Amino acid sequence: MIHLKSSSKVCVLDLTHGGIVIARKLKKIVGPVSAVDVYKTLGIAELSALENEGINTSRDALKATDFDLLVAPMHLDLNYPMLVEAADNNIPVLSHHEAVGQLLEDYDLDDKTIIEVTGTKAKTSTSTLLAEILSRGKKVVSHTSRGVEDWGTGTIIKKGLSITPASVLTALDAVREAGIVPEVFIFEISLGGTGCADIGVITTVANDYPIANNTRLASEAKRQMILNSKPGSTLVINNDALRFFGACRRDINIVSFSDSVNASCNVYYENISSKGGVIAYYLGKKQGRIHIREAPDYDISSYKTAFAGAAAVALVTGVDAGIIERAFREFKGAEGRMRKISLEGRILIDNSNSGMDIRSAEKALLYAKAEGGRIVMVLGEEAKEVCEGLDPAGVKRFMDKHMDELEILILVGERMKSFTNNNINKNIYYADSLSKGIELAKQQTHEKDIVLSCVKCFR
Repeated sequence: MIHLKSSSKVCVLDLTHGGIVIARKLKKIVGPVSAVDVYKTLGIAELSALENEGINTSRDALKATDFDLLVAPMHLDLNYPMLVEAADNNIPVLSHHEAVGQLLEDYDLDDKTIIEVTGTKAKTSTSTLLAEILSRGKKVVSHTSRGVEDWGTGTIIKKGLSITPASVLTALDAVREAGIVPEVFIFEISLGGTGCADIGVITTVANDYPIANNTRLASEAKRQMILNSKPGSTLVINNDALRFFGACRRDINIVSFSDSVNASCNVYYENISSKGGVIAYYLGKKQGRIHIREAPDYDISSYKTAFAGAAAVALVTGVDAGIIERAFREFKGAEGRMRKISLEGRILIDNSNSGMDIRSAEKALLYAKAEGGRIVMVLGEEAKEVCEGLDPAGVKRFMDKHMDELEILILVGERMKSFTNNNINKNIYYADSLSKGIELAKQQTHEKDIVLSCVKCFR
């Protein structure tokens, strides 16, 4: 384990995805700090502000040998010059996750339960369901792509944060400034955990994808949640991740769950359908069933991972199965996660979120078709808010396959604009944002029509 030292000369790479926060925090506890704007996204004013705080900045790679330690995100290209030079000269590299984990030592968290949630899919819905359950008995604050939420008052403390590991620090600062003293923190984190969690959750590694300019897989980054977990902590892991990662550590408690029928797991479905389901659990002497009822407000099958994962974590924390079942019964779905709501007499199926992909869009279309009405679909991306946008080639394949199932298609995002050219049938439109796309969809529909919203965006 690489430890930060007060005398260390440190360089933080990537200021786009939380590096600014990490650099500012490190400036208070280590020696000289430099920061490299790898993707050249910061303006002169932002870089000048860091310089005024005593942090040396650069848009170009610096000499790695000038530093004792580099701090780099898991998704940075391994061929980036400073990482190559560091490897050649045995200069240690700390991930953003690990750096945040050490910076968390400056926060008073000893009497708090820290839960970190990562995974390819279902992070936000699992975190939201879990917060719904735990807040019935404890003071809970969560930070997800929805924002920093105080579940005791039902208020949003802060919005607009990403789920990079550095946002954990910003969220904690916001909670402290608001004067809130929770008992439980739930953090949704991309690509792994900080190593400080009492309970770490891996929702799934299905549909793995390349990161770091195709030099590694996202699953490799998520595996760090296992490798860096503190001794004595608990990991609640989807069975697909357990199979993928293989043997786990002996000094942590492993609880497995499955979003399908799998009696080898601690928590699994005995059955699930659009009409509901039954989750069975076997945790030592704690055994039983949790029932999920049919929901008119959202697609149950889209939440199957979240139900199983949230139930497993809640059971680990000692929550009674009856409370979990009641929370599931009263759950209305999470914003942008296959939720069905009324929109001026129309049916809006809202599936616009940061994790939206073509598979999710196809599933949402299937759900919409079951309603039986005319479908106007809003599809695309708000790329300025999401690091990994919606693949235009995938959108084109979707159009070729499903266009005859739609009354109208409204495409969102600059990269989708070309698909509206030479539109012979005049049933494909363009909007430059999700909100404008929804407004256009309302204009093109009547009462009881279906507006299907599938835009990859930060919400």
